[in-house]
Amino acid sequence: MKKILVSSLLLGAVIGGMTGLSSAKAHVSSYKVSKLNSMQPTSYYAKSSKSGYLWNKAHTKRQHNLKNYPKTTWYATGKYTMKSAKNSGIYLQVANGSGKAKGYVWTGYMKKGVNPAYPQGTIVGPTGVSMSTFNVDKKLNQQLLSLFPGSIQDKTLQKLANLNYIYHNISDGFYDYGNLMLGDDIDSEIGLSSRTLIKDKSTDFKTFEQNQIIAILKERGKTVSDFKNYRIGAYAFPKHSKYYGEFSIVILPPK
Repeated sequence: MKKILVSSLLLGAVIGGMTGLSSAKAHVSSYKVSKLNSMQPTSYYAKSSKSGYLWNKAHTKRQHNLKNYPKTTWYATGKYTMKSAKNSGIYLQVANGSGKAKGYVWTGYMKKGVNPAYPQGTIVGPTGVSMSTFNVDKKLNQQLLSLFPGSIQDKTLQKLANLNYIYHNISDGFYDYGNLMLGDDIDSEIGLSSRTLIKDKSTDFKTFEQNQIIAILKERGKTVSDFKNYRIGAYAFPKHSKYYGEFSIVILPPK
């Protein structure tokens, strides 16, 4: 993933020109990448409601205007500096939580943290990445947990499961987070996930997910009763998400 990220950023930087510091039509030869870094997903939001653009990799086409995303938290996975003889600037490669809106944006437009337009609270990961609790439906999570009778909800595992929201479309670093949060326990971690959507919002959530879990465990020669006294955390994409119906469950043996 990091190699792909570096390659794509380098390609975009070499092909593209500067924005905010120079015209998008600047000659390619006048700019070069002086510094390039991949990064764990880090949350940002727009500093103001004024126009500020996300560009394509070549920096020739505007993809999105920040003023149209007043409540969005963006997740940055790369940072690079471009220099010319007269100017330099730092850009972030960002995507929103669903991964649908993405592009390259000048850091001067952005502020680190979760967008305060959602005051419900934040969940902060081990590397500082954070997400709004707007994207966590505790009732749905609890219904998933109830499908494992005799298991024990674990705060750390629950936090890790919730962070799956960030990694769904943005990065493949979910295992890295698990390693930081669980240490050696990650070697014995059991994961269950489903990418099946609930298309009819009138569908009973618990029954739908129960059928998914039974099918997954059956393929592994197990049932939910095999996890009695296991530690568990479960995340269900909320109903307002385009991924409603998908879930992620992490389980560890008893200590």
